[in-house]
Amino acid sequence: MKDFKLDKEPKINTGFEIPDDYFEQFEAKMMQQLPKENVKVVSLFHRKQLWISSIAAVLLVMIAIPVYFNMKGATTLETATLENYLSTEYSTYEIVDKLSNEDITALENDLSLSDDAVEAYLLDTQNLDYYLNQ
Repeated sequence: MKDFKLDKEPKINTGFEIPDDYFEQFEAKMMQQLPKENVKVVSLFHRKQLWISSIAAVLLVMIAIPVYFNMKGATTLETATLENYLSTEYSTYEIVDKLSNEDITALENDLSLSDDAVEAYLLDTQNLDYYLNQ
């Protein structure tokens, strides 16, 4: 392939030419092509459109508020789900290591039941054989 040097070679003609006085006459030609009669202007804010938009906004809010509150309440975890997750992912020792002394004291206070309360719970529980065989 032959070396191409822009400063020594003659310039290449692109094939595109602009007519004489094109930019000076452009505005006048454009104005001639526009219609001569008055153009009807339509307002963007019709009263009918305003009412329809208002009704649509109110309906959207009426639908969105109950959906929002239903979704907000659905994020709570059930105790059984949390217990299953913790029992499968962590051992008892790992859970205790992550607790602070205040947490352990609070758990001991919550779980300090009398012997009568434990006995009453076991009598009311359906899975008594399960607890006895563990």
